[in-house]
Amino acid sequence: MAKNIVITGVSSGIGRASLDLLHEKGYHIFGSVRNQADADKLSKIYPDRFTPLLFDVQNHDEVVKASKVVFEHCETLAGLINNAGIAIPGPLEHLSEKQFEKQLDVNVKSIRRITNLFLPLLGAKLNASKPPGRIINISSVSGLFNSPYNGAYSISKHALESMTDVYRRELRRYGIKVIALEPGPIKTEIWKKNLNKMDEFKDSDYYEVLQKADKIIEKTEHNALPVENVSRLIAKCMTISRPKTRYIVHKNKFVFRLMAYYLPDKFSDWLVHKTLTSSNRHRPF
Repeated sequence: MAKNIVITGVSSGIGRASLDLLHEKGYHIFGSVRNQADADKLSKIYPDRFTPLLFDVQNHDEVVKASKVVFEHCETLAGLINNAGIAIPGPLEHLSEKQFEKQLDVNVKSIRRITNLFLPLLGAKLNASKPPGRIINISSVSGLFNSPYNGAYSISKHALESMTDVYRRELRRYGIKVIALEPGPIKTEIWKKNLNKMDEFKDSDYYEVLQKADKIIEKTEHNALPVENVSRLIAKCMTISRPKTRYIVHKNKFVFRLMAYYLPDKFSDWLVHKTLTSSNRHRPF
């Protein structure tokens, strides 16, 4: 019998790549999508061992309704991959309350709601008869280092890093392993969705830098790692006996560790400011 995994956001990007690889490895995937067209398309591609779950992560009533499908079809989950997320760029000063709340709701609050919903199937019960499952949260290097004009996204990923630590320590008693994956630029659609969106800040003092955003996004995408780098790591985290608590997926892992944990804040501030004002090589969001 195939092991069962829930993956949120499987219509594209990391979620779709993870669906491809884990399905190939024999898992039954319960994958969330936001519209019926994506559900139908994926069901044709994966006629066996794939069950679409139709919900928007912000609509918890939809999530609860869809989760009943999972509870009806399996007794345990081998894994929950919290992948669905969005990025809303812009200066914190000028983001609307609605934009900021949406960023936190999708990237943080919904993950807590969804995780709690599936914990019974992951083995959150003392003396459970089945092996415990694993939780993999798709975080970001933005959860380690704060880039200007990417503040809401960075804040959400820092919160997710904290949430991952808390769940890992609370669920240790059940043997449930909780892992954070921290990708840098990956060849997905998440940043392309923000092309041509900086004009809303054209009357702000920040626009001199922000007007370079589209070129920076395009250059970042060009130099990004293949999405398979993340999906292969997810598959590894599902199978090895002692996974690490977090993994950075970036060409320059050492640089992010250095800036996040060792360099003085004022030096990092100076370095970011110098980069933003002297060239467009650094992506500011």
